[in-house]
Amino acid sequence: MNQPDRIPTNLFTGFLGTGKTTFILHLLKAKPAGEQWAVLVNEFGDVGIDQALIESESPDDLPIQEVGGGCFCCATAMNLPVVLHLLLTGRKVDRLLIETSGLGHPAGILDLLRRDHATRLEPRATIGLVTPSDLRSPGMVEENLIFRQQVELSDVLVLNQTDRARPGEVDRFFAWASGLFPPKTHVATAERGRIDPAWLDLVGNQVISSLNLALPVHPEPGKGASTPSAPKPGAGHPARFPSRPDGGLWACGWVFDPQDSFDEEALIQLLGRPEWVRLKGVFHTPDGWISVNRSAGGMDLKESCHRRDSRLEVFAPAGTDWDTLEMELKQCLIGDQQTPA
Repeated sequence: MNQPDRIPTNLFTGFLGTGKTTFILHLLKAKPAGEQWAVLVNEFGDVGIDQALIESESPDDLPIQEVGGGCFCCATAMNLPVVLHLLLTGRKVDRLLIETSGLGHPAGILDLLRRDHATRLEPRATIGLVTPSDLRSPGMVEENLIFRQQVELSDVLVLNQTDRARPGEVDRFFAWASGLFPPKTHVATAERGRIDPAWLDLVGNQVISSLNLALPVHPEPGKGASTPSAPKPGAGHPARFPSRPDGGLWACGWVFDPQDSFDEEALIQLLGRPEWVRLKGVFHTPDGWISVNRSAGGMDLKESCHRRDSRLEVFAPAGTDWDTLEMELKQCLIGDQQTPA
């Protein structure tokens, strides 16, 4: 449940050199007049370079704290409550921006904020930055675990430094981004850290389904690729998207509230039944978030960094009873989240 007094909080994630600090500086200059924002910087090393850069180019009264010596979801987790207390106590803060370490674990950071600081902070969109050099680096997209986790967690995915892109690389970025699952709330390009402040609040305002919507390869200049509003799920009440034919099969999708938690054993048993030709989904479970991908080659189950919501797409023959499947999915919810058929 949203609490009006909670502070909107945004994570900025991206590999080393993607421009996270520059983006934050641009946002600070574009913030609404009269609002007080604060910045928390997580440095992997002990020397606070990014903190110094932000302090040198920001208003003198900007509250800023740095956590060095490792990712603050693990190595410095005990320091976070103290740092947040110093940063947020005794002053009015209208928004908190967190710059994560380029080598950190952004999903763990978001889990920590939601678990231990839910009464104070309200996570909004996570902004993920990539660069043309990231995408052309051999093995980066497919093999670099940190890079893949950062992209997977991002709600808003931005190709920064497009002035350094080679011919065709921007098109290839949008083509790659359009195939990501779960789909992004917003995909865009940027130069020199210019970012639309409206992107910070896209999560919560929009729920999307890759069944109904596809990201354009050539978005309107400056706007990126985005999706219109769609029905929002509630706890135990998923948003369902109408089935449609896909290569002779029919497809149906559901989006669940991020607080919904699934019994993993019951869920895998349901998704493993033979009538589903293929499916893909991501789910919140008591032990964390998992992704499920099933095709003719079998079912692949792995840990997921996605945190926006649980969702499922199923492809099955015509005549499939989607109402029954939805009921069975609800029955996989844990405890009070289950809803009557």
